[in-house]
Amino acid sequence: MKFNCKFALVAATVLTVAPILSFPNITTTVQATTKKAQAAKNTIQVNKAPIIYDRAGNYNSKYHQNIKAGTHLKYSGKTYIIQQRFAAGIPVPTSRIIGGKLYYSIGKGGYVKESDVLTWLGNTNTVKLHFRHKKNYIYDKNGKKLVSYNGGKNYFTNKQKPKIEVPYYNSPKQLFNIGKGGYIDASQVTTLNGKGTVFLNNNAPIYDATGKQFKNKNLKQGTVLNYYGKPKKAAANTQFYYYQNKTKMTLPAIQQGDHTYFQISKTQYINAADVALVDGKTLWDKGPVSVSLINDAYAYTAKFKQNKKVLYRAGAKLTVDRTKIEGEKSPQLYLHVKGTKNYLYLGNEKDYGASPLDYRHGSTNLILQTLLHN
Repeated sequence: MKFNCKFALVAATVLTVAPILSFPNITTTVQATTKKAQAAKNTIQVNKAPIIYDRAGNYNSKYHQNIKAGTHLKYSGKTYIIQQRFAAGIPVPTSRIIGGKLYYSIGKGGYVKESDVLTWLGNTNTVKLHFRHKKNYIYDKNGKKLVSYNGGKNYFTNKQKPKIEVPYYNSPKQLFNIGKGGYIDASQVTTLNGKGTVFLNNNAPIYDATGKQFKNKNLKQGTVLNYYGKPKKAAANTQFYYYQNKTKMTLPAIQQGDHTYFQISKTQYINAADVALVDGKTLWDKGPVSVSLINDAYAYTAKFKQNKKVLYRAGAKLTVDRTKIEGEKSPQLYLHVKGTKNYLYLGNEKDYGASPLDYRHGSTNLILQTLLHN
């Protein structure tokens, strides 16, 4: 039986705390701009019909103005960052494989058999378990039944519904005030002040043209900013690229060692690995990419058969260098472990919101960094 193993990409750079981006203060109300004003300051363009938030970053059901994809909007005041907590994908219990059987972690060294769980309900970063039997025993990490758990009995009854925490991550969100109580987050922005943008999936240190990091100069995860120069067609060996319609594109960049740096001003650069979106389009990395397992996972063969002789434990850090697809109607995505014949099962291709074109070409992508975290 396949289970959806979640992964976390490990960024190549050290993440640091950074100040938020700031923009000039102005006072306006939301309105679509004219062509003449599209390049004006304090405007954003959205890549699709945007989700409108309130100041706290929650969905704003009271905002009734329809905004179409491609609309240019005025924003007022300075943007600001809020911190939000999300589960790693759909909240599911953290799992461990013991003796070939699946167990769910309940915290504090306790595990319950997956077969004893009737169902579970996820909410933000907690999961509520519903048990199948009158007595559902608790085990240690080696599958040995505990004498007691957390100072109490060594089992749960089917009337008990314990809540357990699941992995989560903090996701900063940069909000633009478009007036009338409406806010748009940076991930929905394609142009800022009439110019093209990059959206950051990590805290991004700033570098000079030699690859030397500027001291105390960092950009915040979840923010959008302008890049410098004009996009160009990507060469066949380009490491980082995105698609403009069907054309593979990239940004002005320099290469220093193993790192690619995108230009954001005449003298400043950021690591391409810290970028998730360019002009609202997914930025792709042709690989290899480092991943860290959140749950235990059996390896799969090139023919998509589970290999129970090879078990990767949660926390294992692996390098994957290409993807592989099984099926057409409901394509399943696998990641190849570099230097082996093994694959990791990631799940339904459609779950990751990326272009089938890239997966078919066997490339890994940076968008996983924003979706799957340890």
